[in-house]
This record gives sequence, structure tokens and C-alpha cells, in this order.
Amino acid sequence: MYAIEVSNLQKTFSSRQGWFGPQKTERALDGVSFHVDEGETYALLGPNGSGKSTLIRILATLLLPDAGSVRVLGNPLPGGEAELRRRIGRVSVDAAFYKKLSARENLLYAAQLYRLEPRRAERTALAILERLGLDQRRFYDPLEEMSRGMQQKIAITRALLHDPPLLLLDEPTTGLDPASKRQVQLFLEELRAERGTTIFLTTHDMA
Repeated sequence: MYAIEVSNLQKTFSSRQGWFGPQKTERALDGVSFHVDEGETYALLGPNGSGKSTLIRILATLLLPDAGSVRVLGNPLPGGEAELRRRIGRVSVDAAFYKKLSARENLLYAAQLYRLEPRRAERTALAILERLGLDQRRFYDPLEEMSRGMQQKIAITRALLHDPPLLLLDEPTTGLDPASKRQVQLFLEELRAERGTTIFLTTHDMA
């Protein structure tokens, strides 16, 4: 079984300037087809504005396609959203946090949404952050005092708390310095090797 199956996917957005202005349409996805094997790392390379984030949002059940078929972890979209949301982890290029709260508070809040036991979730979070190279003392700092790169590592940790079989990563190394970028890449490679996690990521970084 494929982890992701996409066939002839299409998505168009419409906008209007002012109340009576002409309606403009922009096709973000046009006839996109591909599949991803279970346990595979699959990268989608493209420039900004090419529809990568739109595709990720459809796979993550945040947008509905206009046409085509989508099946993720055996769940058809639309139709299988409730089951799928429990089984995926997602990191967006503009990850949202409660910036006044600490990394610990943000992660334990996310753990509650997945009904994870708090102590176990905290141990899991600290273990992941250690492998990502984040000083554990920063675990108690407010997110607003952290760099963009540090916040991105917190976002990756949040996506992994419930040990999802599929990771959807939209520009996951945005804001990271070269050393931190390599740490994240190595960690994701190890995760796939250790747990068979399927990783789908988008990037505009040729390297």
C-alpha cells in the first residue's frame, strides 16, 4: 500500500479586488499525480509560489481539492479526515505557537490534543530536542525569546510527539543555520531508518 496516492489533483483560488472588481482566478495545482511508498523520504522541489504549500495543506486535510483523487495512509480525501489527523505530523513554514508561553507549555498543550500522558510527552519532547541539538535549558523559555531556527525545532518536535507514521514537512529547515539544518536532516534520516516513518517534504533548496 502506498502512503500517499495523488492523481490528477487540481486546486484553483479566486479573489476579487473591491466589491465590484473583476474576479481573478489562479490555478495553484494542475494535474498533479505521484505516489509515495511507505517508509520512503519523498521531496518535492519547486520555487516559491509553485503550489507546494497548497499541496501539503490538502494532504494534511486543511484544504479541499477541486478535482482529482487523494488517498493518504489508506484514507480517501475528502472523507477520511478524522482518522488521518490522528496519524500524521505536520510542520509548516509558518508554524503557529503561543509565543508568550514556553516551549514546554506549547508542547504539553499539543500533547493534550493527542491525549498523551504529560510526563511521557515531556520525556519524549526532551529526547527529540536533544537529538535536534537544542539546549534543554531553553525548554522553559518563552517562544518569543527564541530564534526562528529554534522555533522550527520546537515545531518539528511537536509534530513528532505522537509518533506519527507520516510526516508532512513544508520547508522544514527554514531559518536554520547550516549546522542545524544538517542536524535536522540527519535526525529525519535516522527516524525513517529506526521507525519506518514516511517523510514527505517540500523545499526550494537545491542542496
